[in-house]
Amino acid sequence: MVIESNKQIFTSGERLKFVRSLLRISRSYLQEKYGLPEATLKSWENGTTKITLAGATRCVEVYRKEGLIINEDWIIEGIGLDPKKIAVVSNYFSFPSKQMFAEEDDDEISMIKDANAFKQNHSNAVVMIVSNEDMRPFYWPGSYVGGRLYSGIDIVKGLNKDCIIYLKNGERFFRRLIRNKISKYNLTCLNPNENSPEPVLYNVEIESVAPVIWHRWKNSY
Repeated sequence: MVIESNKQIFTSGERLKFVRSLLRISRSYLQEKYGLPEATLKSWENGTTKITLAGATRCVEVYRKEGLIINEDWIIEGIGLDPKKIAVVSNYFSFPSKQMFAEEDDDEISMIKDANAFKQNHSNAVVMIVSNEDMRPFYWPGSYVGGRLYSGIDIVKGLNKDCIIYLKNGERFFRRLIRNKISKYNLTCLNPNENSPEPVLYNVEIESVAPVIWHRWKNSY
């Protein structure tokens, strides 16, 4: 994708036009491929009709399918990172690295380096090595998972997510966190058919949780 130089854009219509200029696509193309009416988009772009939140959400969905990540706030208010910068970042990550490392064939060392980088780049971050098969098929023994710790009232941020979980008794688990009918917390395996003696831990007392936002596994998996 060729990214053309940006100009000051003040209205939602100008921003929508700018997005199409980045992608180099026509209104008729969007109507034919996604069912976004050409006349409606034209009225939004020209300012004849003010775009609604629902309309902005529709545009976000369409343009993301075309490979450009934007959000409703940027379309309506011009708030946040503009598509040009996002496109440049996306383009940067799409190319393989050129660096050569002495340990490039040692995946275990690479995993450790990646885990260390994750901890350095996120506040209050923890990393855990998966030690059993309780969370298969998504997480295999020997893989790494990482997240940011939450405690107190923020524990709810881990609900229905796979989390590194610290209990008040000092134990640590990697399980899915759910809330039961009496508003207590249960920890459940994803793979209860394995040999775990307790596939579900009921009514646990939680100190903190780290919902998984990073997962690294061996190339051999």
